[in-house]
Amino acid sequence: MTRIFIQDKATFKTTARTYDDAGFLHVPGRVSKTGTQQYLRRELGLDGDPNARVTVYRPPEEVFAADSLASFDGADVTVMHPGELVNAKNYRKTSVGLIRGPGQQDGDFVKADLVVKDADAIAAIEKRGFVELSAGYTAEYEHSPGTTDDGTEYEYVQRGIRINHAALLPAGAARAGRQARLYDHQPKGSTMSKITLDSGRSVEVQDEATAALVQDHIDRLQKQVTDAQAELDKRQATIDGQAEQITKLQAATADDQITARLKAVTDARARAEKIAPGVTFDSIDPVEIQRQALAKARPSTDWAAKSEAYVQAAFDMAFDQVETTDAHADQKRKLAEDGAKVVTDKAKMPAYDSYTARFTQPQAKE
Repeated sequence: MTRIFIQDKATFKTTARTYDDAGFLHVPGRVSKTGTQQYLRRELGLDGDPNARVTVYRPPEEVFAADSLASFDGADVTVMHPGELVNAKNYRKTSVGLIRGPGQQDGDFVKADLVVKDADAIAAIEKRGFVELSAGYTAEYEHSPGTTDDGTEYEYVQRGIRINHAALLPAGAARAGRQARLYDHQPKGSTMSKITLDSGRSVEVQDEATAALVQDHIDRLQKQVTDAQAELDKRQATIDGQAEQITKLQAATADDQITARLKAVTDARARAEKIAPGVTFDSIDPVEIQRQALAKARPSTDWAAKSEAYVQAAFDMAFDQVETTDAHADQKRKLAEDGAKVVTDKAKMPAYDSYTARFTQPQAKE
């Protein structure tokens, strides 16, 4: 399996923080979690549409594996992702702190203790709201489709997770869900958090972690409803398309339609035989009959590549030419017959007989 660098984003709210004598910020936070997450195919180096989404399962035995948790210890903290793993070449430009100690299981999450040392990074957290965590790590992806206990289908399983850094980001992209957040010690007293229900009504919950948990659950349920509705719409579209096809087939098999079809085929064959006498037909499609007749009458043209409209127009012109030629032939034949009749009728006249006798009978001598 190929080891791939990936980044996970996790949302959380601003928390109470502790500072040491050097001014460094110490704060624990939930950095990653188990379950399924969405990735783009290009993120995993997969073929096909690079923007297509792939569902990846992060099983607990991988997320909480001893080697994976140990990789948190000493991992760097960055502001935004550097676009690559933190290394000796980019360390001075990217690292603003570190994670102290290994990761620890916290329910479905991995908790880590962050130490932010850079003054600008601390200011970004306090004044600019850079209060999201996003883990940067490498992992292996095993193609092993399956379904989680909650019914979510996935295509790949993530294994061999090794943490490289945790990035501080502004609010927005929450790949690991709303509960992946910094802990809040609440030194200023309890605060109320709002939860927006599906109806659009908001309710307040005192415990912030509970609010995040409930909101995340609501979001997941809403997504399931949306996905189910999309699947229903897709199936309904298929049913509607089949119903339309049935209606068309019923119309096409009606008695008047069959009669019209037979007449069209018969007329096309009759006209085609005039255009190309002796042509053999292997189709009951009027247009294909026209193509076959034209192919014999005018073999220099690739009639198979011509559109139906072009074929029909050429066929009508060819038939008109044949009809005109036949009409001229009939006219000449009639004129010839009429001329022969005139000569025959004249031969039967007495005067004509007397006239011709003067030249054909011997004359008496005096």
